[in-house]
Amino acid sequence: MNKLLKYTVTGLASMMTIVFATGCSNVATYEVQLPTAAAALTIDELEAAYSETNPLEIDFWTGFGSSVTSLGIDPAIEQFQEAYPWIKVTHTSKGGYDNLLKAINLSITSNSYPNIAVGYPDHFASYIRSGIQYALDPFLESTDPDISVDVDDYIADYMTENRSFQFKDEEKTDPYTLGIPFNKSTEVMVVNKTFMDWISTKDTSIIIPTTWDEVRTVGEKILATMARVGAYGSKIDEYNNVNPNAGKTGYPKLLLDFSGVSMEDFRPFSYDSTSNLFITLVRQWGGTYTKMGENITKGYVQYDNPATIEMLDFFKELHDDQIFAIPPSFGEASYNSVPFVGLKSVMTISSSAGVYNNVPTGGAFDVEIHPVIAKDENHKYVISQGTNLAIFKKRDAQKVLASWLFVKFVTTVANAEFAINTGYYPVTTSGLESPLYQAYIGTTDDSASNLSKIGAAKVNALTYGVEANNWTKFVDPGFVGSSDIREQIGTIFPMLFYGKDGIAMTSQEIIDYSYSQLSRYIEPVVEEE
Repeated sequence: MNKLLKYTVTGLASMMTIVFATGCSNVATYEVQLPTAAAALTIDELEAAYSETNPLEIDFWTGFGSSVTSLGIDPAIEQFQEAYPWIKVTHTSKGGYDNLLKAINLSITSNSYPNIAVGYPDHFASYIRSGIQYALDPFLESTDPDISVDVDDYIADYMTENRSFQFKDEEKTDPYTLGIPFNKSTEVMVVNKTFMDWISTKDTSIIIPTTWDEVRTVGEKILATMARVGAYGSKIDEYNNVNPNAGKTGYPKLLLDFSGVSMEDFRPFSYDSTSNLFITLVRQWGGTYTKMGENITKGYVQYDNPATIEMLDFFKELHDDQIFAIPPSFGEASYNSVPFVGLKSVMTISSSAGVYNNVPTGGAFDVEIHPVIAKDENHKYVISQGTNLAIFKKRDAQKVLASWLFVKFVTTVANAEFAINTGYYPVTTSGLESPLYQAYIGTTDDSASNLSKIGAAKVNALTYGVEANNWTKFVDPGFVGSSDIREQIGTIFPMLFYGKDGIAMTSQEIIDYSYSQLSRYIEPVVEEE
């Protein structure tokens, strides 16, 4: 009798081994690239061969915009070159992460790719497949203290994604390190504090929710209270009363201005990224999003399961009851910051890196930063975002060592300052606990925009970062094509809420359609005699 046999290797531990067997058809060989020659050099040798007037030059490519470049990258390079004046780092931004990935892939055949680049796990999978990315273990394990680094100082959640590609043993329990974490962010919830303080005077049971069930309860109460007191299309004065003349000469000061907000416009809760929303909720509902196959070229969708359908049905009702919104709900393409500032939403989940975009100009209202909503105490998942640093294979061992010195420097010595200047988070425990960073998150007197960044940093350090709070920062496995899956699942919530081509679809029909668009990533079922 025949029986069905599915591949059983799952999760991060299922990623690529050191060298795959060549006896099987359609299985490539991926050899680990080790910078052994570079790790055998000494800093004294490099310093003796180069000078400030004749520097050793290395290239560093990113996808960062002008703000991160001017506030973070340029100062970090300047600090590094002060410490190593005989090394010159030339930074080039490719204008976005997608453009960066394309530029590196296009440069492989001509061997014109940079010495160092930032990248996501799926980018690394592509570079590893092409044989250009180094495993960094010879540097990490060096007996030279000027070269080695305390690996345990890097925050474990950030290292996991860099240790999930290649392994030293067949059991895949001893991984190589392919990258070092650099610029990290997460998601947080921005709350209109002024609104919540006001509406709680009308109904003291209205609180800032922590679970999705509470979102429903609180959302219903907010909608009912807004209608009951006649706030839509009007204004709230400093005495918490509905007053269409608030702010005018001779009348009480203005507290909140709903004059441009109708009942149809208003949705208490919103979420920026429809991709992050889906990926996070699949986990929070106990499901699985994707899993790695037998190597980095193979990965599979896993979200067609009862938990996902239950979650989608829950959010369809939440949306239809006008409690929950995504950017298209307000006619926006990607973010809810404009409707949030316009009081069409009062709690919104967004990237910590861009939290300041939700702060109104002129102090129209105050904001507070809170953790994202969780399903319950046992399912507190929040996505980890941001890139890692990779060093690429080059013939010149001296440049490879110089590249490592730069990677080490900007992720340790300069990282806390980089985090403060850019709104990203330190990637080491020592950076997080440094007097400089602790003083930063303890700041209480600053602009509203900066205080929002500090608030997000506090959530990351003091809520997500405290083990007793039971939060899990996660990153799904990166494999060739995982970005295609992410792009496609970003359409699931818009289809759920608004249909496809104007035709309503059930949760299961949407998942079926999603799988049909990702057929190459459906796990094969193999018959065994």
